[in-house]
Amino acid sequence: MRRSLWYSRLLSLVFFGAAIAILSAYPLHGSWLPAIVIGYGALLWRRPALWLLVLPALLPVVDLAPHTGWFFVEEIDVLLCLTAGFCYWHLDRSVVLPHFPPLFRLGLWGMAIACCIGLWRGVQPLPAIDANSFNNYLSPYNALRVGKAWFWGFVLLPPLKQAAGPALDGVRRLFFPGMLLGLLGVLAAAIYERWQFPGLLNFASDYRITAPFSAMHTGGAALDGYFAISVPLLAAWLFGTPSIARQAVAMTLLPLSLYAGLATFSRGLYLAYIVALVMLAGFPLAAWSRTGRLWRHRWAAVAVLAAVVLLTCVLDLVFASSGYRGYAAALGLLAMTLALSAHPLPAPLLLSSLICGLGLAGMLAWMLPVGTPAVAVLKAPYLMFLCSGLLFALSLRPSRMLLPPAVLALTGLMVSTIWIAYHHAGASTLAPSGGLVLLAMSPITFNVLRRRPLWRPNRRNVTALLAGAAVLAAAIPTYHGYFVAERFSTTASDLSARLMHWSRTLALMDDGPDTALLGAGLGKFPSYYFWRNQQHEVPPTCRYLDQAGNRYLRLTGGEYTAGYGEMLRMLHIVPVQPETAYVLALDARNSGPPAFLHVNLCERQLLYPQGCIALPLRQILRAPNWQRLQFPLSSGPLGASGRPVQLEISMEGEHAALDIDNVSLRSPPGQQELVRNGEFSDANDYWFFSSDHHHLPWHVKNLGLNLYFEMGWPGLLAYAGLLCSAGAELLRRAQDAAERAEATALLAALAAFQTVGLFDSLFDVPRITLLFMLLLCAATLRPAYPTSFTARTSCQNHA
Repeated sequence: MRRSLWYSRLLSLVFFGAAIAILSAYPLHGSWLPAIVIGYGALLWRRPALWLLVLPALLPVVDLAPHTGWFFVEEIDVLLCLTAGFCYWHLDRSVVLPHFPPLFRLGLWGMAIACCIGLWRGVQPLPAIDANSFNNYLSPYNALRVGKAWFWGFVLLPPLKQAAGPALDGVRRLFFPGMLLGLLGVLAAAIYERWQFPGLLNFASDYRITAPFSAMHTGGAALDGYFAISVPLLAAWLFGTPSIARQAVAMTLLPLSLYAGLATFSRGLYLAYIVALVMLAGFPLAAWSRTGRLWRHRWAAVAVLAAVVLLTCVLDLVFASSGYRGYAAALGLLAMTLALSAHPLPAPLLLSSLICGLGLAGMLAWMLPVGTPAVAVLKAPYLMFLCSGLLFALSLRPSRMLLPPAVLALTGLMVSTIWIAYHHAGASTLAPSGGLVLLAMSPITFNVLRRRPLWRPNRRNVTALLAGAAVLAAAIPTYHGYFVAERFSTTASDLSARLMHWSRTLALMDDGPDTALLGAGLGKFPSYYFWRNQQHEVPPTCRYLDQAGNRYLRLTGGEYTAGYGEMLRMLHIVPVQPETAYVLALDARNSGPPAFLHVNLCERQLLYPQGCIALPLRQILRAPNWQRLQFPLSSGPLGASGRPVQLEISMEGEHAALDIDNVSLRSPPGQQELVRNGEFSDANDYWFFSSDHHHLPWHVKNLGLNLYFEMGWPGLLAYAGLLCSAGAELLRRAQDAAERAEATALLAALAAFQTVGLFDSLFDVPRITLLFMLLLCAATLRPAYPTSFTARTSCQNHA
């Protein structure tokens, strides 16, 4: 035992040394990574188990590649080295730890062997390390970038077991909150990006968010995969915990998650959301079916389903006719109708209150002005809706609702809802709004006819209703966006292109039976596509070359037989001030066919430029010497909005290669240099590239095919074993009512991730691979003792 302790501490020192080595070479200028490292290290020094809370929160959001240019060795590697260092230093092998099912352990061993084989094949032929080894996907060392996620997944298995605890309390107390904290950070980044660029409610623009995931600079689905594994976990807090605070947090995150997910315009993520929703709703129904409750209430279930379908259709018509204002009023009316139908409603009181309410509402509608006063919120229909809502809220009491004022308020809400729609779009809205009012009155009508409340406002029912309202509130406006319709109109052609791409991917594996059996190697697809694709396409590239002690950048243009694709852009974030004169200068040299140089200053998050200042297009002819080019420019409004401003350099030309060096952006009064590493002496430090328009050269675009391409049958079978074991374990736990919500949420997350993986290769993004492996392993852990033993021990301790 003593020897194992020394082995663990020796290993922890290796990890600490690796963290120091990375930080010594990492471009830290203007970075907040040191503060994160110090804070995270101090936290783990006091309580190492908290890594299970903090690391899942940091992995998706700490992504500084657009600032630093580093994407082979990343910020997460420093955090992971610290995590492993502290956890292995405090690793206690004397306690009884949770364990994995036998099939899962077998799958882990199989995956470890497949990763080792894939890593060895991926780095072949092993070249000498130079300036291009760790900054382009064509390098054999790309195998290390892809393989490090699997490596860290295996390294964190012992700390995961120790942090989870014998009864898996750590998974519930630490891992789930950590995943949801990470989701909160990604949602904040996604919503902020939409607010800065296309606008929160602009669903006609083709702008697609990337949030904090820099790996999407060549396309891909890192954001989709993250939403797929994190959003379904909200169900564990919504339906499985008695904590009102946790339910409130989950209910707050749910509409934001739906909005951000739908704003990706990713059809694969839409399908993943549907799969997760069906699973989350299906397991409780299956449980009720086994107890006979579903059959006893089958007609009620059919009626509820029909009402949901009818309500969706009516709300869709309301939004199409009266826009966001009418839609918001409709949702408010429906919410108050459902609240009222949960209380006993005597028919005489209801009728008399409705008559009085209609008279009062009609009088107010006749008296209030219809014009446009100075304060927009005081327009008559909105004022009536606001007053009615306040009256309804004042009618609520903890024990019993004040029915007469509540029904009066409901009448005012119905009138003002129709009036708001009419005020927005005229008489064409009367039919949808009238249908909505009739539908809203149906719960109250059933309440009166049955002489008892339609439903009970307990915690589970209210949560389900609020979750359903959140889904409708987010889905219908997105569905009516122009770009969503545009995306779905090309589904058939895009699927055909995917099938063709998968077929061509298999054709690339033509090295013999060993490649067909063991795969081409980790991270090999971009280089295979570059050199072997049957279409004779040549994706654009960037390389750093050395000549007589001088290092410079060489850009080569892409060549596409079908004429699609776009330029590879070198990006550099610059702190430009608005309305300021600058001089941009660079050296250029062309030793081949004519090339066109593009230089722009743009507001850009990662992919989509806005408000660009394009410098004059220059054709660079073949010449042996360097040319010094200077461009005076004015920044105009760039930098005033708070959006990041990036300098982008690109080139185009058939069979062209253009050399770039000594890039400078200065403000003449103070001669302050805004470009760091403009002479490229530190290779890609502070420079990042983007090539997204045609992303098939960079990705296999299918999770299973990607595994087979990189690790062959061993990797594919091992992964299938891991999934089957995890699914069986979660299905077993879902039979227990106490664990059903948590197990169902985890199962829905795994299924949603596989759904996104039908159309994207998610394992080429290390942080997504690692998060998925942590989720998969945490979901499959079994308690160290049987549940009954743990419960009995707990009871004895309390006694």
